[in-house]
Amino acid sequence: MTTTFLKQLLLPVTKLLTENMAYLTKLDSATGDGDHGVTIGKIAETIRKTMNGLTGEENVAEVLEDLSWEIMNVNGGSAGPLWGSFFEGLAEGAAMKAKNDQDQLKNMLIKAQESFYEISKAEVGQKTMIDAIVPATKILQGSEASVETLAEEMAAAAVAGADDTINMIAKFGRAKTLKERSIGHKDPGAVSFSLFYRGIAIGLQK
Repeated sequence: MTTTFLKQLLLPVTKLLTENMAYLTKLDSATGDGDHGVTIGKIAETIRKTMNGLTGEENVAEVLEDLSWEIMNVNGGSAGPLWGSFFEGLAEGAAMKAKNDQDQLKNMLIKAQESFYEISKAEVGQKTMIDAIVPATKILQGSEASVETLAEEMAAAAVAGADDTINMIAKFGRAKTLKERSIGHKDPGAVSFSLFYRGIAIGLQK
């Protein structure tokens, strides 16, 4: 995989995240501090700046590793460290041997979930980002098809996972103090990651 291809994948992600900052802020205002949209905007800008500075000659794993640290240092609660750990997993997957770009991307996305788990410890059903990440990753883990073929299915699974958080009781973050009152509200973190997978699907269509 070249960094030109990486840029093709991640710039649509940054566009979607930026376009939905206000929506994410609205969601977070119902159950959290109301700053998730702003933090996601900072993360999107960090990714965009790195992608726009690429020449196409860089090592993908090294770029993602450096980017993961930059994201971890974004101010704004837990989103920076969590997104940073996800990108650290992308870097680990990119460093693995693969026969083509599609297999490399599959490794990246699977390792990203594993890396995320190391920090989050959350499980599906607890109203967190993982409710979007796990369903999308399961699509990859359960098929021999290419990521390009599965991209739309992954994105749809992430969206469905985020939608399912409406009926969950929050177990992490500020929202957990609301207990049953958190029911009826979609988790902003899960929504932001559903936008990530939608962006990847858009990037693969180019």
